[in-house]
Amino acid sequence: MKCCEACGLAESQAVTDAKTLGLFEEFRCGVYSCCQVGAWADEQWLAWFEALDEDMRNAETGLGWAEQSESDTALIPVRFRRPVPWFRRA
Repeated sequence: MKCCEACGLAESQAVTDAKTLGLFEEFRCGVYSCCQVGAWADEQWLAWFEALDEDMRNAETGLGWAEQSESDTALIPVRFRRPVPWFRRA
């Protein structure tokens, strides 16, 4: 298993991180290095863990979605990728 001398990231882990971040083609072409991809993947993991920790703290204190103000909520339009059978016109 080949590892980077600068960051110590294994090649297989760098490929996995690049695919997870959606940067595989750029990584493969050399636009981004394994050191950059590894740092970005670590940032993403940290952000997920911080969000999870915040969610757990909110659950423990009883602060839930229902108690948030209406200004915090937003409606996001969603497009269906394929037609829904019951939505078709006859």
